[in-house]
Amino acid sequence: MAGWNPLKNTNPNSGDPYAPPNDGDSPNDEMNNLIQQYKPLIQKMTFSSFMGYCSGITAKKVGKSMAFVVGLAFIGLQGLVYKGYIAVDWKEVQGSVVKAVDTDNDGDITEKDLQRYWSKVKAILTNNMPDASGFGLGFIFGLRA
Repeated sequence: MAGWNPLKNTNPNSGDPYAPPNDGDSPNDEMNNLIQQYKPLIQKMTFSSFMGYCSGITAKKVGKSMAFVVGLAFIGLQGLVYKGYIAVDWKEVQGSVVKAVDTDNDGDITEKDLQRYWSKVKAILTNNMPDASGFGLGFIFGLRA
């Protein structure tokens, strides 16, 4: 900072006369560079896509939490089975789960079943939203974040 005069305000963004000059290394400049880099994406962002993004992040977190709880329950049950306290017929459990989740009643959980569930979830989440396609794109980005 050669030639910097602390008595002269050289930073036009500061009300502090003793502030150092804005030499391009401030966080504001980094943010401006980031905004410029993602300007095309930001211009396309809509309220619906933002809500989709937030919903996707939430779905990811909830899904991980549910997987944790199911895994913990399975480990607990398997421990009890191993010790001989209880007996679990896992083939019957599997049949019950498939029957409850299978939407096309073909006896398997397939891509078609997942597409039907996605359609139901999307219909609920995009109800009365101005841009459903933007929501879907935002949701996918949220899941990948």
